[in-house]
Amino acid sequence: MKVYRSAWLTVSCILVALSSCTPNGELSSETQCNAAIAKASYIWRVRYYSDRTRVNPNNLRIEEFASAELVNRNGEKPANTATDPDDNGVWWPAQPPRPTTNEIQQIRQFGERVDPPELDRRVKYTLQCADGELITDGDLYRQASPAFRAGETVRVSYSLGRVLMADIPSVGEVTAENPSPSPDGESVNRDRQSPNQQDSASASNILYVDPRTGNDQGTGTDNQPLKTITRAIAQAQPGTTIQLRPGSYSADTGEVFPLQLKPGVTLRGDAQSQGKGIEITGGGKFLSPTWAGQSVTVVAAKDSWIVGLTLKNPNTRGTAVWIESGSPLVDRNTFAGSNREGVFVSGNAAPRLRNNLFEQNEGNGISFTRDSGGMAEGNVIRRNGFGLAIGDRATPQILENQITQNLDGLVINGDARPTLRQNTIRDNQRDGIVVTNNAQPTLQQNTMQANGQYDLHTTSSHSLILEKTDLAGLKVTGRIN
Repeated sequence: MKVYRSAWLTVSCILVALSSCTPNGELSSETQCNAAIAKASYIWRVRYYSDRTRVNPNNLRIEEFASAELVNRNGEKPANTATDPDDNGVWWPAQPPRPTTNEIQQIRQFGERVDPPELDRRVKYTLQCADGELITDGDLYRQASPAFRAGETVRVSYSLGRVLMADIPSVGEVTAENPSPSPDGESVNRDRQSPNQQDSASASNILYVDPRTGNDQGTGTDNQPLKTITRAIAQAQPGTTIQLRPGSYSADTGEVFPLQLKPGVTLRGDAQSQGKGIEITGGGKFLSPTWAGQSVTVVAAKDSWIVGLTLKNPNTRGTAVWIESGSPLVDRNTFAGSNREGVFVSGNAAPRLRNNLFEQNEGNGISFTRDSGGMAEGNVIRRNGFGLAIGDRATPQILENQITQNLDGLVINGDARPTLRQNTIRDNQRDGIVVTNNAQPTLQQNTMQANGQYDLHTTSSHSLILEKTDLAGLKVTGRIN
């Protein structure tokens, strides 16, 4: 019997229609895919500055030197690989030769200063499908590759050329003739125990919580749910999924905030609706190692997942989700009405914030601070104070988000070095992007339009680099290259 596991960019979901709409209103379609491709590449780049100081350049150009690319297919070892596979099963080519001083100096123009060469390393993940090549990510590449190697096809839902959901056939040995359904109605492969494959968790790895009919003296099973998330977290072990049923979770229903997740634990509601009707409201004092006392609703942990919930912290300076370490996944949630921000990232955390709605948070939709990194991808961030605030030495990747109708779209300061790629930044009340202090974002193929004052407003000590961006018609102030 063939058993399928569903990945919604690694979050479970059921594909039920040939075409439908995403939570943000875009039309989605389905197709069959037969291969996963990962193009791993290196390229040496050198920055040339046309004035005599690095701190205050008037102009900058980037020249590319030697490069190398290796195409991975279905997780199989390609020829000419120079490494062992990384965490996503990607092999890398040998690094191209570093440009010599003579090569660098040959194209140096009079009066220019030169930065040391930088080796750019990146991977492009795609699925080859009947409807063409679709963009995906490393998690789905890793999960789908074994199925493709076994000759299976993978059914996906996609929108705007990017995979939204995937049904992946399991290729491991399955002994159960009648696998049990998961809370989403999908088959469960009981042989799988990965904490991050929530759709294939066995019933013993799921704790059910119902704030209306549950009892904290219960067993946490489907028929005897617990009443509070607080009790479920106390019982959870790595690999546990805490499945929340519709209702409001607050101090009035017995919750003790902040809810501090354990490593490898998933807190899940309804991903399909972005948490509609499953609301966690409240906050409690959390002592942050990098920011001292804070009011927080949920504290994420290493390898934890927060999926399909509505979260709100109305307390003074209240934050809904606090992330300070590891790489937790925050996917398909709604963050609305917090007194400060929806998600606050600090320390050296590198979370994955995907497909969430951030709306009407009084401070920021998302804050990246200290030495944090990670990714914010595919989110709708609208009608907040600042859409995103990125400061200190943070280096997140901000990819393909809709950042609209905030006071300012993005405010980037300190020594932050984020990468902004293919975002839509429009209709913000004041500025689309604000850059101050010593910040130096990399801006690639972003759409900026109809912002109230400036589309791009920079007072940074660095000249900004805009790659593949048409400045015609944009409202810009400050030093731009």
